[in-house]
Amino acid sequence: MKKCVPLWATQGIRYQRRHMAWSRFLGGEGKRAAPEIAKSLLEAEAQTLQDRYGFEGPPEEKVLFHNVEEESLLKRETQLDAIRAKCREFELASFSDATLQEEQERELSPENEQERQVELPPKLIPYVHSVHRDVKRFVHQGFLDRDSNAFQPAFELLRNTSASECLEVEMWPVHLLVTADFARTVHASENQHLDSFLRPVHWVAIGKNHNTVECVVLSPYEAHELLPSIRQHKKATLHVYSPRVSMSVRTLEDLSFCAIPGVPQSPPHPLFIMQLNLFAGQLYLKSYEEYLSVCRFLGLCFRPPYEQIQVACDGFVSPESRLEFDAIMEKECPFLNSPVGFLRMLMALRRKGQNFQRSHFGRILRGDLLAREQIQ
Repeated sequence: MKKCVPLWATQGIRYQRRHMAWSRFLGGEGKRAAPEIAKSLLEAEAQTLQDRYGFEGPPEEKVLFHNVEEESLLKRETQLDAIRAKCREFELASFSDATLQEEQERELSPENEQERQVELPPKLIPYVHSVHRDVKRFVHQGFLDRDSNAFQPAFELLRNTSASECLEVEMWPVHLLVTADFARTVHASENQHLDSFLRPVHWVAIGKNHNTVECVVLSPYEAHELLPSIRQHKKATLHVYSPRVSMSVRTLEDLSFCAIPGVPQSPPHPLFIMQLNLFAGQLYLKSYEEYLSVCRFLGLCFRPPYEQIQVACDGFVSPESRLEFDAIMEKECPFLNSPVGFLRMLMALRRKGQNFQRSHFGRILRGDLLAREQIQ
């Protein structure tokens, strides 16, 4: 309580000054104008160094402890004596603590409060879920008709997003498919971007069609409706999948977690997995070998190049220099232009604005070279 007495006494003296000035104005003393009265009620906006930190102390301390008379406090001796008595009761002889506390309050006062406002996507009419007959045929018989409008290449789905500005659809492989129910989420105009309505990847169906493995991404509704048929016919396998967005989370890209029906231990083709991870927005790699495969597929530099190798600032190796840089990259990379800009936008869409720069893919898309110990 003793710490608060200096502030209480200071506020009391300032109140007496203002009350005296206001009483004079109401009484018509001097008939001063309203702006002049308002100015007398205000405190000084600034102080000299001598007034602020000098040995004499603030004006309130001079009035209370040194009996300095002040014109604005005439006829207020009774009130001032009461304040002095309270200060003597708490053995107070200086206002140094009050000055320090007041200075701290003034330093904190300019701080602004920030309140985040989440910008919600516009209200649109959702599509009614349905399971296409060709999707049922794929589950019942294992046959997939690529000419059916029930399926489309996964990366073509991104034509309706802001990432389409950097997308070269014809350069991306068409092995990974998505269903029409997965692709359609809401009714929108042709030119409207559906960034906020991009469905995450969680259910993958894999079937064998004349010795050809087909990989299809399903919507949650299709996975629920087709589950009894998958268990009954056993022509396709339903897999639980989720992109790895944290180092502490185990990878599900081997598609062995909660597979229905149970699958052998042999992993799916790496090309399917690579496309699935890129499309779903996976941020972390499981091995250095996977890092090399991804860089070779995307045409990105994974080791310090020689002087004659043409490498862009984002790490993209020029098609003219690929054979000399890495023979495997020359065979596996389909891109003539850098896909880094598109992948940055895709990862940003998948992460919903969250930062991913420190992840494996964030560093790859930034042009960094990763060492083996940084991944494993």
